[in-house]
Amino acid sequence: MKRFYLYAPLVSAGLLSASLGGTALAADVTQLPSIKITADKPDTDTRLHPKGATPPRASIAHSVTQAVSVVERQDIERLNTLSTLDLLERIPNATASRSGGIAGTVFLRGLNSNDMRVPMFIDGERFRGRNTLQFMLISPTEIEQVEVIRGPNSARFGSDGMGGLINFVTKRAHGNLTQPFQLNGGEFSATYNSNGNGVQSSVALEGAGDGFDLRVYATGRRASNYNSAAGEVPNSDFRGGGAGVVLGYMPNARHRIEASARVAYMKDGAAGTVPTYPVSYSRRDPLRVTQGRLAYTGEFDGLVQSLKASLYVNQFGTVIANHNESNPARIVDRRNNVIGPLVWGGTLAATLPWADTHTTVGLDFMHEHRPGSEARSNTTVLRPNGKAVSSGTDYKKNGPDLFQTNVGAFVTTEWKPAPKWAVTAGGRFDWFKSDVELDPLPSPNLLPAFRAAQNNTETATTGSLGLSYQASDVVELLGSIGTSFRMPWTSEMFSGGFTGTSYTIPNPGLRPERGTTVELGTRLQFDQATVGITAFRSNYRDFLENVTTSYQGLPATQRHNVGKARIQGVELDWRWQLNNTVNLYGNASYLHATNRNTHTPLPSIAPLSGLLGLQYVAPSQAYALSGELQWAKGQSRYAERAEYPAAGFGLVNLHAQWQLDRMGLPQLGNTQVVLGVNNLFDRAYRSAATSSNVRYAMSDLNPLLGPGRNISLSIRTRF
Repeated sequence: MKRFYLYAPLVSAGLLSASLGGTALAADVTQLPSIKITADKPDTDTRLHPKGATPPRASIAHSVTQAVSVVERQDIERLNTLSTLDLLERIPNATASRSGGIAGTVFLRGLNSNDMRVPMFIDGERFRGRNTLQFMLISPTEIEQVEVIRGPNSARFGSDGMGGLINFVTKRAHGNLTQPFQLNGGEFSATYNSNGNGVQSSVALEGAGDGFDLRVYATGRRASNYNSAAGEVPNSDFRGGGAGVVLGYMPNARHRIEASARVAYMKDGAAGTVPTYPVSYSRRDPLRVTQGRLAYTGEFDGLVQSLKASLYVNQFGTVIANHNESNPARIVDRRNNVIGPLVWGGTLAATLPWADTHTTVGLDFMHEHRPGSEARSNTTVLRPNGKAVSSGTDYKKNGPDLFQTNVGAFVTTEWKPAPKWAVTAGGRFDWFKSDVELDPLPSPNLLPAFRAAQNNTETATTGSLGLSYQASDVVELLGSIGTSFRMPWTSEMFSGGFTGTSYTIPNPGLRPERGTTVELGTRLQFDQATVGITAFRSNYRDFLENVTTSYQGLPATQRHNVGKARIQGVELDWRWQLNNTVNLYGNASYLHATNRNTHTPLPSIAPLSGLLGLQYVAPSQAYALSGELQWAKGQSRYAERAEYPAAGFGLVNLHAQWQLDRMGLPQLGNTQVVLGVNNLFDRAYRSAATSSNVRYAMSDLNPLLGPGRNISLSIRTRF
């Protein structure tokens, strides 16, 4: 089946990128920056310093009225973690649902990334393709900072951002670009975790000069089964690695072209499943991704103030091994080769200043190809006489190829009608085309339904409006309203099958899920402290759920737009630099969520949770000490038919950092040693978001307990 329309956007974007590169190269040469290679990257100083009163700025596009949280590099390196989930749990109203040593998903404002309602980005590009496993595919050693927009941003980024979005900013090389190109060092880090004997290491080489900057890196991490406070958690081990290269070119200080590529893989087990290991278990063997990206940013005088363009491609692949011997007379081993998806896309955005207004207009596109998966199985039957008889099948494709294309046009603007007032507005139009092949089908009887599913199109419009008022030098008042949507993925629209006497019927007529969010808040900016308070209410409709129906006289299930939900809450975050050495920081969140169809609580909701931290940095900035309390109130309101309630908990974490060159060892250069103790009192705990299987008794693995006490030691050096 030929699909010329799928490739037209890529051809156009490629020609556009080439023309932009020509524009950059033709520009007049000016003085190149010597340290920061681009203005919108985070601070590159990696030595110890106080947290300060003002949070770092997020680089991903967002309006001034949106609630945004940033986990900065110093916090990432202080935590000594092997998992990005630990970084995300520092965000107000973000809760991890763990399913292994580093595996899991994130609930943001009560919505799950596993349900494709909280998208993940890397360097501002959509990382779509593994909603269940995506957070394992980037190591904390690759990350400069983590940026989270809390609340919908569909008016800018389109589908899926109903609860918010997560952006991982990766590291770049730095150096003097005016000198002749040369390798100018790099960095090395190694971390050991006592719980599970976890090890993480990374090495990077960097170079700069003649307008170029280069970073080449490799990273790896592995661990055995971790221990909760109640004992070892089976099948929670993992091992994986990754590597990448980032090459930038700045012909002058106003233009930058960047090409990057990275690969990552992970082998791990799914912990907390029931029946428990070794009766039943699942492993990724392996999970992998290959990525490529080409980007351009430029600043101009005249009608266009700035221009950004990018192209990216992501190729995923996963082999899932399942073992089941819950029937003592039958052992079933199955390997499912999930091929792809192959996802490519791009963005073009131009900022147009006029009068007291800054307006950004742009286009983006995405095309996803999901080949049908392949599976093979082996069944061993244990006879009463003690003999075992085995039979198996070769790999066989068990589903047709699926396609989805999205093209979106957006506009955002910020207007200052008066010195103390700012108005933000945004709008977006999205066009989707979804398609499916007709072979192989799970059942010949499904041919009419799949044929009707071909060449399905859908459109969506979203918008946002915000208002900011600077009431005084200290107080800023904020208010906004925004709409969001999620286009059903092809796996939801075209999933079909036949098991025994029951069908799963595809439903190409699924409509986008939609939401409306209202937010009110304030930001308080003192000389030595900042405080942010946000209250929100989100109403969602057309949530997708499985419903029971019939097909050709037989029982069947089908996805339908039937759900309604209301989620509301309050978020508080603060930083207080009491003096030059002491900083008090933290956040607190309250969440209340209801299924408006059944008038029952939504599952996986942490009602009240937060973080309280204290940092001390010596006046010489040679060492730093910090202590944190992560806490959550127990669930008294929960979805009784879907989950077991989580009890409240409080975890104490302590960290000490030493900057060796400032401690009388200048020959060691920029070298840090970090010692940490997490879950100091070895508390047994589980987050409210951790999934339960209420068909089985509650246990230490159902829902899964979090890690127990862990002592970590890291050394990091820039050379």
